[in-house]
Amino acid sequence: MRSVAELILKEWNQFQQVRNEGGRASCQNHMKEFVMNRLAQFLTWDDAMRESYYEDLTEAESVGWNLLTEKYARMMRYTAPAQYAALCNRLPVISEPKERLVEKIVAIQLKWQEDYARRYPRVARGSRPTDHSADADYVTSFETYLRCELYTYSERTLRAYLSHAEELARRGGNMTIQNLEYMAKLYGFSSLQEMEEHSR
Repeated sequence: MRSVAELILKEWNQFQQVRNEGGRASCQNHMKEFVMNRLAQFLTWDDAMRESYYEDLTEAESVGWNLLTEKYARMMRYTAPAQYAALCNRLPVISEPKERLVEKIVAIQLKWQEDYARRYPRVARGSRPTDHSADADYVTSFETYLRCELYTYSERTLRAYLSHAEELARRGGNMTIQNLEYMAKLYGFSSLQEMEEHSR
């Protein structure tokens, strides 16, 4: 079973190869922030999800494809439609089964995001806007970022993701809050609640 560290390194290497229109993005120079964000996310996943996504990244590399480049390119459909129109034909076609899996996951995650925003409003003010209606130049909503990332996953990974998300939801869990709990601790707080109390 692949470790979280192996998964993050695999992603980081692909992230370093992403080429933007205006040149290298500043966030590509900040490995610490990248590692913290991805660590908090991957710690909320189960082993099946992590192993499957590692295989996605490896399979993409084997054919010269970059899943991180694809993710950011897909976001341009909502934030830079003119530029997206010029490159969309180079992106893989999204199958109907994949589309259905993605939309089921997005529906669950949006409920979690809204719950998080209600329970931790101060911390949430520093988060992306939740709904895709807020997408604009240089602004990508949580919904759009999530959907475009999920589109890069294989159907195998999406099935593992949906299974985990549905089970967590049945138990009353919230993956967004789990993620932010890890982030709070990585920033030195004892909990997300403490981070909320120290936020303005």
